[in-house]
Amino acid sequence: MIGIAVFILLLACSLGAVTRVVRPTLDGRIVGGVPTDIKNFPYQVSMELAPYGHWCGGSIFSPDYMLLAAHCVSGKAQSDLSIRVGSSIRDEGGSVHTVENVIIHSQYHQEDYDIALIKVSQPFVYSDSVQPISLTSVAPSTGTPVVVSGWGDLSSGGPAPTQLQQVQVNIIDYNECNDDYVLYGGITPRMICAGVPQGGKDSCQGDSGGPLVSEGKLVGIVSWGVGCASKQYPGVYANVAVLKDWVVLNTGINS
Repeated sequence: MIGIAVFILLLACSLGAVTRVVRPTLDGRIVGGVPTDIKNFPYQVSMELAPYGHWCGGSIFSPDYMLLAAHCVSGKAQSDLSIRVGSSIRDEGGSVHTVENVIIHSQYHQEDYDIALIKVSQPFVYSDSVQPISLTSVAPSTGTPVVVSGWGDLSSGGPAPTQLQQVQVNIIDYNECNDDYVLYGGITPRMICAGVPQGGKDSCQGDSGGPLVSEGKLVGIVSWGVGCASKQYPGVYANVAVLKDWVVLNTGINS
């Protein structure tokens, strides 16, 4: 049985089905959520990949930098990336920024240390629809309500929305989440999990890199999971509290 599970894991990884990036090659979208306006989530970014359009979410950190998941940019040509901010609509509106530099965590491997920075060539201009978000220094406790947003699929392998979506979930106990993913190697201290006991609410394909927020601070970055919105497998996020020092070191900004 363990041999079969390992085979399934390797197959999923080879197809990109475990991570939560938009198709055609990877996984991630909001399941069980509701449409929302970018003014409610002005830090929300759409990272676009030529020629596909929206590829991953992300979060504005400063006028020059945004945060997202390393797996969103690993192996991608910098010239194929662009950053859209200030729009509720996928692949339309707002302002589009070219990329000056991409910084991937040096220890990134198989969704551990799944964090990256993008420096944009033209600074973000702040408005009601474009604002930075502060990074938490303390991971939220088990049961804390958190909100995730993005343009990812409405169900695992399902259609993607045009309008930005949001959904509220709760932080899952670390040990419980580790047990849930034991056949997939478990989770590490650089990860945090969120979901609901009954399933049905989650991030999904296309949400990768996007924000998980509690009390106005970024606490997680959409990273990976098995399927979307399954009660057996909560969403797994990069743990911002643990990774914040790396952000400060590489940007010189303590926000």
